[in-house]
Amino acid sequence: MQARLVDTNVLIVASAVDDGSRFRADATPVEEAALRQQVFDWLAAFEADPTRHAVLDVDWHVCGEYQHKLTDQDYGWLAMVHKIDRNEVVWVDVLLDKNGNAVLPPELAEAVTDLADRKMVAAALAALDAGHACKLTNASDTDWIDCQQALNAVGLEVENLLPDWLQARWRVKHPRIRRAK
Repeated sequence: MQARLVDTNVLIVASAVDDGSRFRADATPVEEAALRQQVFDWLAAFEADPTRHAVLDVDWHVCGEYQHKLTDQDYGWLAMVHKIDRNEVVWVDVLLDKNGNAVLPPELAEAVTDLADRKMVAAALAALDAGHACKLTNASDTDWIDCQQALNAVGLEVENLLPDWLQARWRVKHPRIRRAK
């Protein structure tokens, strides 16, 4: 079994391909239709494969993030609901601090600066700790590149669905930083 913590941006980009979604092409940073289709195709394959499980937390913090950005009719949310309905979910616990942010080990708390992303990381780490092969799947958020090295150091891999597009976007945001490949 494979497990994936799917970042909300994957669900949004995939939803923008679906004609029934409120998300239009310009609602995502991914301007190229072929790249949005690539994300949609990944999510459709993920949804259809019973051996690929979603990672969600029992207190619904990750789903709360999804529902904050998606409607009940958006394809991305419906794909996750189908995973839940078919019991294709690794359920984990996520510990929150007094401010409602997920608690991470100090080295990760320093690296994962987006507080909303911390719940995603905490859930993925909990799945790893429970013995599940888990990756965090991203489409369009360059923040994951910023903390990728720290995540890799604790055994969590970020699966970037659009790696070339993402690297180019990251370089625009960080023109003075050179990354060795």
